[in-house]
Amino acid sequence: MRRSRFAVYEWNAWKDYGIQVWRPRAYRIEANPKDEVSEVLARVKPRTRDFLVHLNLSRQAAFPQQRSELIAALRQKGIRVWNANVSDITKRRVQAECKRLGLPSTGATRAGNPDEKLILKSNCNHGGVNELLLDQETRAQMGLPPVSTLVDGNLEYPIKPRSSMTDEWEDRGLAIERLIENARGVFYRAYLVCGRLVISRFVQPDTESPVKRFKGVFKRDNFHYEDCSRLLESPDTDDELSPGLKTVVASFVDGIQLDYGALDVVADDDENFYVIDLNITPYWGAPGQPKMTKFLRQES
Repeated sequence: MRRSRFAVYEWNAWKDYGIQVWRPRAYRIEANPKDEVSEVLARVKPRTRDFLVHLNLSRQAAFPQQRSELIAALRQKGIRVWNANVSDITKRRVQAECKRLGLPSTGATRAGNPDEKLILKSNCNHGGVNELLLDQETRAQMGLPPVSTLVDGNLEYPIKPRSSMTDEWEDRGLAIERLIENARGVFYRAYLVCGRLVISRFVQPDTESPVKRFKGVFKRDNFHYEDCSRLLESPDTDDELSPGLKTVVASFVDGIQLDYGALDVVADDDENFYVIDLNITPYWGAPGQPKMTKFLRQES
């Protein structure tokens, strides 16, 4: 019996991205915002059973313009569309989803403690650099969010007390959030591939830096879960991770109907956990973490 195929409908997210590692037999369909449904369907190979929407943009409900018709046509052919219901990963949307799902949110408001530290992020993923690859007319047609001139691709996001904030509240390209820190410098990334979940716990040596990055991390521990949905019912698994962390991750994944992607999660010193980023085209880079890779490939 011949093996079924896995299609990746991809824009600016192929070489060295996680999907190549965790689904190495997948084939690529290069995407264009102006694609017609018939054009995409013509490039879907026989025996395709899975189709991943893999577009490296923060908002993609209009990519292509007939996206809903494309998804319906694929489903009619019996093809499962991954991340069909996830089309907005802007920072503001992530926090709005956390609130909708009853999860802790970092979203900040004008009112509040004047001394509280707030972090100013680009509302777009990765500083909005991918949005700028498209011309202004295409960005407008697709309804992409504006790119903030304050951060403008700079990932070293400013941190300010609420009392110093003025015009920043009017910048539609910004997402202003409460800064969440813990004394240990611990933060998390959760990777999801079709129900299989890996939560990586990181410790950053420079705990004086309020913005956590993977560069320079000296410790990483991976925790594997065969079925993310089971954590909704039984988060108290036999490992070192807090049930609260697992509940937040599983609730967010279930609530937005995520099939594939990565979440960044931070914690405060009281063991409150906050989803601060959603990435549906996670980058991987050089080969590494062989046990994790084998697990997400469903080889173990």
